Amino acid sequence: MPANPYRPDRPLYSLHVPKAAGSSLRKTLQDWFGEGLKLHYRGLQGEPPERFQPQPGDCVHGHFNRVRGIGVRDYYPDAEDFIVFLREPFDRFVSQWKYLHYQKRAGGHVPELDDGPSFETWMRRRHAFAVEQEDPFGTSAQLPFAAPPAQAFDRGFVFVGLLERFASDVGRLADILSRPKADAQWVNTAGEPQRAGDPDEDYAPHRAAYAALFPWEYELYAAAEAWRPA
Repeated sequence: MPANPYRPDRPLYSLHVPKAAGSSLRKTLQDWFGEGLKLHYRGLQGEPPERFQPQPGDCVHGHFNRVRGIGVRDYYPDAEDFIVFLREPFDRFVSQWKYLHYQKRAGGHVPELDDGPSFETWMRRRHAFAVEQEDPFGTSAQLPFAAPPAQAFDRGFVFVGLLERFASDVGRLADILSRPKADAQWVNTAGEPQRAGDPDEDYAPHRAAYAALFPWEYELYAAAEAWRPA
């Protein structure tokens, strides 16, 4: 599938798919771009992300979500060059579920958990939502353009990596961006103290049901796995 060459005379946009190594990548990008790294995240009270005036050679990294109105092209209509890391779909889905519970314990408003759904109920609700319209929790919502999974990375992507091969993919990304190689830095923003209180459940029995309900997530992951640089 097509790939964009890296163009240092243009800003680069790094799409942090939630629960897919974006915090770890952020540390590496800080080392590479220094003050040229701009962070696109909501404020502590849910305030919209800041809108920057990125300069050539800058990198804007964060949670872009086209469905929620904070997509990369909503904020930066001229954005053309993107990088992203994906994660095995069911593993990411479980991690999202756990993180929602962490947010609720921390005092955040998490309407998805208001009625205390089980994991299976939440999974089926997300599927029902996705059948009606694009789900903001889905991987595709984080990408700049709506497209069939097989074509999702055909436009504008300088690099597409996977959490499951994070260290080697960060090395490949360093080559593409002409940055110094270093050991990949793993960062988990929710450590053991924050994990206390997570739902105690064996999620493995739900894996097959998830795969049957969300085949497009696996098609998207396969497209990411098959992606090759220009």
